[in-house]
Amino acid sequence: MAVRAIAVDELKRSVRLVPESGVDLINLYRSVERGDLVFAETTREIKKERASGEVDSKRIPLRIGIEVERKSADPSIRRISFLGRIVDAPGHEDLLKKHHTVHVERGREIEVVSRERFGRLLAISEVGKRKPVRPMLVVSADDERAALVLISDEGYVVLKTVETSSGPKYSGSERVSSWKEELVTGMKDAMLDAMERYNEPEVVVVAPQPLVDGLTSDLRRALSSRGEVLKRTVPASAGGIEGLMEVLRRGGLGKDLKPLYDALLVERSLELALEDPRSSAFGPAETLLMVRERKVGMVLVAEDHLWTNLNDPGLDEVLRGAESGKYRLRVVASGGMASDRVMALGGMIALDKALTSRLPIG
Repeated sequence: MAVRAIAVDELKRSVRLVPESGVDLINLYRSVERGDLVFAETTREIKKERASGEVDSKRIPLRIGIEVERKSADPSIRRISFLGRIVDAPGHEDLLKKHHTVHVERGREIEVVSRERFGRLLAISEVGKRKPVRPMLVVSADDERAALVLISDEGYVVLKTVETSSGPKYSGSERVSSWKEELVTGMKDAMLDAMERYNEPEVVVVAPQPLVDGLTSDLRRALSSRGEVLKRTVPASAGGIEGLMEVLRRGGLGKDLKPLYDALLVERSLELALEDPRSSAFGPAETLLMVRERKVGMVLVAEDHLWTNLNDPGLDEVLRGAESGKYRLRVVASGGMASDRVMALGGMIALDKALTSRLPIG
Protein backbone atom coordinates (compact mmCIF):
# COMPACT_ATOMS: atom_id res chain seq x y z
CA MET A 1 0.00 0.00 0.00
CA ALA A 2 1.09 3.59 -0.58
CA VAL A 3 0.59 6.64 1.60
CA ARG A 4 -2.90 8.05 1.11
CA ALA A 5 -2.78 11.70 0.04
CA ILE A 6 -5.74 13.75 1.26
CA ALA A 7 -4.85 17.30 0.15
CA VAL A 8 -1.90 19.31 -1.15
CA ASP A 9 -1.57 23.09 -0.85
CA GLU A 10 1.44 24.28 -2.81
CA LEU A 11 0.95 27.88 -1.72
CA LYS A 12 1.10 26.94 1.97
CA ARG A 13 3.65 24.20 1.14
CA SER A 14 1.54 21.72 3.08
CA VAL A 15 0.54 18.11 2.55
CA ARG A 16 -2.22 16.19 4.35
CA LEU A 17 -1.73 12.46 4.22
CA VAL A 18 -2.34 9.13 5.92
CA PRO A 19 0.62 6.71 6.16
CA GLU A 20 -0.62 3.19 5.52
CA SER A 21 2.55 1.11 5.83
CA GLY A 22 5.81 0.96 7.74
CA VAL A 23 7.66 2.30 4.70
CA ASP A 24 5.26 5.28 4.60
CA LEU A 25 6.19 6.07 8.20
CA ILE A 26 9.90 5.78 7.41
CA ASN A 27 9.55 8.14 4.44
CA LEU A 28 7.58 10.60 6.57
CA TYR A 29 10.17 10.43 9.38
CA ARG A 30 12.98 11.23 6.96
CA SER A 31 11.00 14.06 5.35
CA VAL A 32 10.11 16.05 8.47
CA GLU A 33 12.87 18.20 9.93
CA ARG A 34 13.34 20.67 12.78
CA GLY A 35 11.29 23.83 12.13
CA ASP A 36 8.58 22.08 10.10
CA LEU A 37 4.98 22.33 11.28
CA VAL A 38 2.99 19.18 12.03
CA PHE A 39 -0.79 19.32 12.57
CA ALA A 40 -2.82 16.44 13.99
CA GLU A 41 -6.01 15.61 15.85
CA THR A 42 -5.65 14.95 19.55
CA THR A 43 -7.75 15.17 22.72
CA ARG A 44 -7.65 17.33 25.82
CA GLU A 45 -9.00 16.57 29.26
CA ILE A 46 -11.40 19.24 30.51
CA LYS A 47 -12.26 19.30 34.22
CA LYS A 48 -15.32 21.03 35.67
CA GLU A 49 -16.15 21.40 39.35
CA ARG A 50 -19.74 20.94 40.48
CA ALA A 51 -21.43 22.96 43.19
CA SER A 52 -21.07 19.92 45.43
CA GLY A 53 -17.31 20.06 45.08
CA GLU A 54 -17.06 16.96 42.90
CA VAL A 55 -15.00 17.26 39.73
CA ASP A 56 -16.20 15.95 36.37
CA SER A 57 -13.75 15.39 33.56
CA LYS A 58 -14.10 14.56 29.92
CA ARG A 59 -11.82 14.43 26.91
CA ILE A 60 -12.65 16.62 23.95
CA PRO A 61 -11.17 16.43 20.45
CA LEU A 62 -9.05 19.28 19.12
CA ARG A 63 -6.60 19.94 16.34
CA ILE A 64 -3.19 21.30 17.21
CA GLY A 65 -0.08 22.28 15.31
CA ILE A 66 3.47 22.02 16.63
CA GLU A 67 6.78 23.37 15.40
CA VAL A 68 9.04 20.33 15.36
CA GLU A 69 12.07 20.38 17.64
CA ARG A 70 12.88 16.67 17.81
CA LYS A 71 11.74 13.42 16.27
CA SER A 72 12.02 9.78 17.28
CA ALA A 73 11.01 6.34 16.06
CA ASP A 74 9.95 3.22 17.94
CA PRO A 75 10.76 0.12 15.83
CA SER A 76 9.01 -2.24 18.26
CA ILE A 77 5.56 -0.78 17.57
CA ARG A 78 6.26 0.85 14.18
CA ARG A 79 5.52 4.38 15.35
CA ILE A 80 7.18 7.75 14.78
CA SER A 81 6.89 10.82 17.01
CA PHE A 82 7.44 14.56 16.65
CA LEU A 83 8.03 16.78 19.69
CA GLY A 84 7.71 20.55 19.64
CA ARG A 85 5.99 23.64 20.96
CA ILE A 86 2.32 24.16 20.14
CA VAL A 87 1.89 27.02 17.66
CA ASP A 88 -1.77 26.51 16.74
CA ALA A 89 -4.71 25.33 18.88
CA PRO A 90 -7.95 27.07 17.82
CA GLY A 91 -10.20 27.64 20.82
CA HIS A 92 -7.50 26.52 23.25
CA GLU A 93 -5.03 29.38 23.13
CA ASP A 94 -3.83 28.60 26.66
CA LEU A 95 -1.97 25.65 25.13
CA LEU A 96 0.20 27.81 22.88
CA LYS A 97 3.96 27.53 23.44
CA LYS A 98 3.54 24.39 25.56
CA HIS A 99 5.39 21.26 24.51
CA HIS A 100 3.47 18.42 22.94
CA THR A 101 4.34 15.14 21.22
CA VAL A 102 2.47 14.02 18.12
CA HIS A 103 2.58 10.25 17.69
CA VAL A 104 2.03 8.98 14.16
CA GLU A 105 1.01 5.41 13.39
CA ARG A 106 -0.39 3.70 10.34
CA GLY A 107 -3.83 5.03 9.53
CA ARG A 108 -3.50 8.36 11.37
CA GLU A 109 -3.95 11.51 9.31
CA ILE A 110 -1.47 14.36 9.74
CA GLU A 111 -0.62 17.57 7.92
CA VAL A 112 2.96 18.73 7.40
CA VAL A 113 4.03 22.24 6.38
CA SER A 114 7.63 22.28 5.24
CA ARG A 115 9.70 25.03 3.63
CA GLU A 116 12.81 22.98 2.90
CA ARG A 117 11.45 19.51 2.11
CA PHE A 118 8.07 20.25 0.55
CA GLY A 119 9.26 18.74 -2.73
CA ARG A 120 9.92 15.41 -1.04
CA LEU A 121 6.54 15.45 0.70
CA LEU A 122 4.89 16.28 -2.62
CA ALA A 123 6.62 13.28 -4.22
CA ILE A 124 5.36 11.01 -1.44
CA SER A 125 1.81 12.29 -1.91
CA GLU A 126 1.99 11.74 -5.69
CA VAL A 127 2.88 8.08 -5.13
CA GLY A 128 -0.21 7.83 -2.93
CA LYS A 129 -2.46 8.91 -5.81
CA ARG A 130 -1.60 5.85 -7.90
CA LYS A 131 -4.21 3.15 -8.28
CA PRO A 132 -3.88 0.59 -5.46
CA VAL A 133 -2.98 -2.96 -6.41
CA ARG A 134 -5.65 -5.56 -5.71
CA PRO A 135 -4.74 -8.22 -3.12
CA MET A 136 -4.53 -11.90 -4.03
CA LEU A 137 -6.10 -14.98 -2.43
CA VAL A 138 -4.03 -18.15 -2.77
CA VAL A 139 -4.81 -21.77 -1.89
CA SER A 140 -1.61 -23.80 -1.61
CA ALA A 141 -2.28 -27.52 -1.24
CA ASP A 142 -1.03 -31.06 -1.71
CA ASP A 143 -2.39 -34.40 -0.44
CA GLU A 144 -1.33 -33.70 3.16
CA ARG A 145 -2.02 -30.04 3.89
CA ALA A 146 -3.49 -26.83 2.54
CA ALA A 147 -3.26 -23.14 3.40
CA LEU A 148 -5.45 -20.22 2.38
CA VAL A 149 -3.36 -17.04 2.28
CA LEU A 150 -4.14 -13.38 1.56
CA ILE A 151 -1.25 -11.55 -0.11
CA SER A 152 -1.31 -7.75 -0.22
CA ASP A 153 1.26 -4.96 -0.36
CA GLU A 154 1.58 -5.31 3.40
CA GLY A 155 2.75 -8.94 3.19
CA TYR A 156 0.80 -12.15 3.60
CA VAL A 157 -1.68 -13.40 6.19
CA VAL A 158 -2.55 -17.07 6.69
CA LEU A 159 -6.35 -17.23 6.89
CA LYS A 160 -6.86 -20.99 7.19
CA THR A 161 -4.81 -24.21 7.34
CA VAL A 162 -6.01 -27.78 6.90
CA GLU A 163 -4.17 -31.08 7.39
CA THR A 164 -5.50 -34.34 5.97
CA SER A 165 -5.25 -37.74 7.57
CA SER A 166 -6.01 -39.90 4.56
CA GLY A 167 -3.64 -39.07 1.77
CA PRO A 168 -0.74 -41.07 0.44
CA LYS A 169 1.48 -39.12 -1.95
CA TYR A 170 0.05 -37.66 -5.11
CA SER A 171 -1.63 -39.51 -7.98
CA GLY A 172 -2.23 -43.17 -8.67
CA SER A 173 -3.78 -44.07 -5.33
CA GLU A 174 -7.26 -45.39 -4.62
CA ARG A 175 -7.50 -42.94 -1.72
CA VAL A 176 -6.84 -39.79 -3.72
CA SER A 177 -10.52 -38.80 -3.78
CA SER A 178 -10.69 -39.11 0.00
CA TRP A 179 -7.96 -36.59 0.77
CA LYS A 180 -9.21 -34.19 -1.90
CA GLU A 181 -12.68 -34.28 -0.41
CA GLU A 182 -11.19 -33.61 3.02
CA LEU A 183 -9.22 -30.59 1.80
CA VAL A 184 -12.07 -29.12 -0.21
CA THR A 185 -14.50 -29.51 2.70
CA GLY A 186 -12.02 -27.90 5.09
CA MET A 187 -11.29 -24.97 2.79
CA LYS A 188 -14.66 -24.19 1.20
CA ASP A 189 -16.21 -21.97 3.90
CA ALA A 190 -12.97 -20.12 4.57
CA MET A 191 -12.55 -19.39 0.87
CA LEU A 192 -16.09 -18.09 0.50
CA ASP A 193 -15.73 -15.94 3.61
CA ALA A 194 -12.40 -14.49 2.41
CA MET A 195 -13.72 -13.79 -1.09
CA GLU A 196 -16.65 -11.84 0.38
CA ARG A 197 -14.63 -10.06 3.10
CA TYR A 198 -11.86 -8.88 0.77
CA ASN A 199 -14.08 -8.44 -2.29
CA GLU A 200 -11.77 -10.73 -4.22
CA PRO A 201 -13.44 -12.86 -6.95
CA GLU A 202 -10.35 -14.88 -7.88
CA VAL A 203 -8.39 -17.56 -6.04
CA VAL A 204 -5.01 -18.77 -7.29
CA VAL A 205 -4.25 -22.46 -6.78
CA VAL A 206 -0.70 -23.58 -5.94
CA ALA A 207 -0.14 -27.35 -5.98
CA PRO A 208 2.21 -30.06 -7.30
CA GLN A 209 1.76 -30.57 -11.04
CA PRO A 210 0.00 -33.98 -10.80
CA LEU A 211 -2.60 -32.50 -8.45
CA VAL A 212 -3.17 -28.97 -9.64
CA ASP A 213 -5.80 -29.68 -12.31
CA GLY A 214 -7.86 -31.99 -10.10
CA LEU A 215 -7.77 -29.65 -7.11
CA THR A 216 -8.71 -26.70 -9.27
CA SER A 217 -11.72 -28.57 -10.68
CA ASP A 218 -12.90 -29.75 -7.25
CA LEU A 219 -12.55 -26.30 -5.68
CA ARG A 220 -14.29 -24.71 -8.67
CA ARG A 221 -17.24 -27.09 -8.28
CA ALA A 222 -17.38 -26.41 -4.54
CA LEU A 223 -17.71 -22.67 -5.17
CA SER A 224 -19.82 -22.74 -8.32
CA SER A 225 -23.08 -21.70 -6.71
CA ARG A 226 -21.75 -19.11 -4.25
CA GLY A 227 -18.53 -17.64 -5.65
CA GLU A 228 -16.52 -16.99 -8.76
CA VAL A 229 -14.60 -19.84 -10.36
CA LEU A 230 -10.86 -20.23 -9.86
CA LYS A 231 -9.07 -18.75 -12.82
CA ARG A 232 -5.33 -19.37 -12.53
CA THR A 233 -3.08 -22.18 -11.42
CA VAL A 234 0.61 -22.17 -10.52
CA PRO A 235 2.41 -25.52 -10.12
CA ALA A 236 4.70 -26.19 -7.13
CA SER A 237 6.54 -29.20 -5.73
CA ALA A 238 4.61 -29.10 -2.45
CA GLY A 239 1.53 -27.55 -0.85
CA GLY A 240 0.83 -25.56 2.29
CA ILE A 241 3.05 -22.67 3.33
CA GLU A 242 6.10 -24.54 2.03
CA GLY A 243 4.69 -24.62 -1.50
CA LEU A 244 3.64 -20.98 -1.32
CA MET A 245 7.15 -19.93 -0.26
CA GLU A 246 8.61 -21.88 -3.17
CA VAL A 247 6.37 -20.12 -5.67
CA LEU A 248 7.07 -16.72 -4.10
CA ARG A 249 10.83 -17.28 -4.30
CA ARG A 250 10.74 -17.92 -8.04
CA GLY A 251 8.20 -15.23 -8.83
CA GLY A 252 5.51 -17.65 -9.95
CA LEU A 253 2.63 -15.45 -8.81
CA GLY A 254 3.70 -12.37 -10.73
CA LYS A 255 5.15 -9.11 -9.44
CA ASP A 256 2.25 -6.66 -9.09
CA LEU A 257 2.03 -7.09 -5.33
CA LYS A 258 4.99 -5.91 -3.29
CA PRO A 259 5.76 -9.20 -1.43
CA LEU A 260 5.72 -11.08 -4.74
CA TYR A 261 8.07 -8.62 -6.39
CA ASP A 262 10.28 -8.53 -3.28
CA ALA A 263 10.64 -12.30 -3.36
CA LEU A 264 11.41 -12.28 -7.07
CA LEU A 265 14.05 -9.55 -6.74
CA VAL A 266 15.77 -11.06 -3.71
CA GLU A 267 15.91 -14.52 -5.28
CA ARG A 268 17.36 -13.24 -8.53
CA SER A 269 19.75 -10.84 -6.77
CA LEU A 270 21.23 -13.67 -4.72
CA GLU A 271 21.63 -15.84 -7.80
CA LEU A 272 23.53 -13.04 -9.56
CA ALA A 273 25.64 -12.27 -6.48
CA LEU A 274 26.74 -15.91 -6.27
CA GLU A 275 27.67 -15.84 -9.95
CA ASP A 276 29.88 -12.78 -9.50
CA PRO A 277 30.68 -12.02 -5.81
CA ARG A 278 33.05 -9.17 -6.74
CA SER A 279 30.15 -7.26 -8.28
CA SER A 280 27.93 -7.42 -5.18
CA ALA A 281 27.95 -6.33 -1.56
CA PHE A 282 26.23 -7.57 1.61
CA GLY A 283 25.54 -5.54 4.74
CA PRO A 284 25.79 -1.80 5.47
CA ALA A 285 29.59 -1.43 5.39
CA GLU A 286 30.11 -3.20 2.06
CA THR A 287 27.12 -1.45 0.51
CA LEU A 288 28.31 1.99 1.63
CA LEU A 289 31.76 1.28 0.18
CA MET A 290 30.25 0.32 -3.17
CA VAL A 291 28.09 3.47 -3.09
CA ARG A 292 31.14 5.66 -2.51
CA GLU A 293 32.96 3.92 -5.34
CA ARG A 294 29.99 4.78 -7.58
CA LYS A 295 29.51 1.20 -8.71
CA VAL A 296 26.01 0.55 -7.38
CA GLY A 297 23.08 -0.13 -9.69
CA MET A 298 20.58 -1.49 -7.15
CA VAL A 299 20.30 -1.66 -3.35
CA LEU A 300 17.84 -3.97 -1.61
CA VAL A 301 17.28 -3.03 2.03
CA ALA A 302 15.06 -4.77 4.57
CA GLU A 303 12.38 -2.61 6.17
CA ASP A 304 13.40 -4.01 9.58
CA HIS A 305 16.94 -2.74 8.99
CA LEU A 306 15.60 0.74 8.23
CA TRP A 307 13.55 0.87 11.43
CA THR A 308 16.48 -0.06 13.65
CA ASN A 309 18.97 2.26 11.92
CA LEU A 310 16.90 5.31 10.99
CA ASN A 311 19.40 7.76 12.48
CA ASP A 312 22.53 6.07 11.17
CA PRO A 313 24.57 8.48 8.97
CA GLY A 314 25.78 5.67 6.70
CA LEU A 315 22.25 4.49 6.01
CA ASP A 316 21.19 8.08 5.35
CA GLU A 317 24.00 8.40 2.80
CA VAL A 318 22.82 5.27 0.99
CA LEU A 319 19.19 6.43 0.96
CA ARG A 320 20.09 9.94 -0.21
CA GLY A 321 22.07 8.48 -3.09
CA ALA A 322 19.00 6.55 -4.22
CA GLU A 323 16.75 9.60 -3.80
CA SER A 324 19.04 11.63 -6.03
CA GLY A 325 18.68 9.04 -8.79
CA LYS A 326 22.21 7.61 -8.69
CA TYR A 327 20.90 4.04 -8.37
CA ARG A 328 17.71 2.10 -7.66
CA LEU A 329 16.58 1.19 -4.16
CA ARG A 330 13.99 -1.36 -3.10
CA VAL A 331 12.68 -1.64 0.47
CA VAL A 332 11.85 -5.29 1.20
CA ALA A 333 8.73 -5.42 3.36
CA SER A 334 8.82 -7.04 6.79
CA GLY A 335 7.25 -10.36 7.58
CA GLY A 336 8.22 -12.57 4.67
CA MET A 337 10.98 -14.92 3.64
CA ALA A 338 12.51 -12.27 1.35
CA SER A 339 12.97 -9.93 4.32
CA ASP A 340 14.43 -12.72 6.45
CA ARG A 341 17.00 -13.52 3.78
CA VAL A 342 18.11 -9.91 3.42
CA MET A 343 18.31 -9.46 7.22
CA ALA A 344 20.45 -12.60 7.49
CA LEU A 345 22.91 -10.94 5.12
CA GLY A 346 23.19 -7.75 7.17
CA GLY A 347 20.01 -5.98 6.09
CA MET A 348 21.31 -4.82 2.69
CA ILE A 349 22.26 -6.28 -0.67
CA ALA A 350 23.89 -4.17 -3.38
CA LEU A 351 24.59 -5.09 -6.99
CA ASP A 352 26.72 -3.19 -9.47
CA LYS A 353 25.25 -1.69 -12.61
CA ALA A 354 26.04 -4.67 -14.84
CA LEU A 355 24.27 -7.15 -12.56
CA THR A 356 21.38 -4.74 -12.04
CA SER A 357 20.73 -4.76 -15.78
CA ARG A 358 19.95 -8.49 -15.44
CA LEU A 359 17.31 -8.06 -12.75
CA PRO A 360 13.54 -8.39 -13.49
CA ILE A 361 12.87 -4.67 -13.05
CA GLY A 362 11.05 -2.22 -15.25
